[in-house]
Amino acid sequence: MPGYAPATVETVSVPMPGITVRRPLKRGDGYRLELGRFVARGATLAAARADLARQLGITAESVNTNPAFARDDDGSLIVALDRPWGVDEYRITNEGHKLTGCSTRDDGDPATNLANTHHYTLIPPRG
Repeated sequence: MPGYAPATVETVSVPMPGITVRRPLKRGDGYRLELGRFVARGATLAAARADLARQLGITAESVNTNPAFARDDDGSLIVALDRPWGVDEYRITNEGHKLTGCSTRDDGDPATNLANTHHYTLIPPRG
């Protein structure tokens, strides 16, 4: 676009309201930052800030990941959602729904996670 410099990557400081800082009470304890449901920890305040920034970044990235669906051998519908801490898996039956498991991002995105489970049949996305 005319009038704009090429995109660059830089680190900027962005003030955020509502962050609670919990300082260590005794030697050896770390700092703890709380922002709503986010809890970041670090040996120093800078480390705790970096952990909070990492969590917020993962959250922003996971917004664009579509959920994955599968059918279990017992007929239940399985839904996998990308979360900042990994992949949450929910089982949906006629009686209701419940969280049945969480896994790390090491297994990949939600669809890969469900495809790796031997008794699930992955439901392909529409479109």
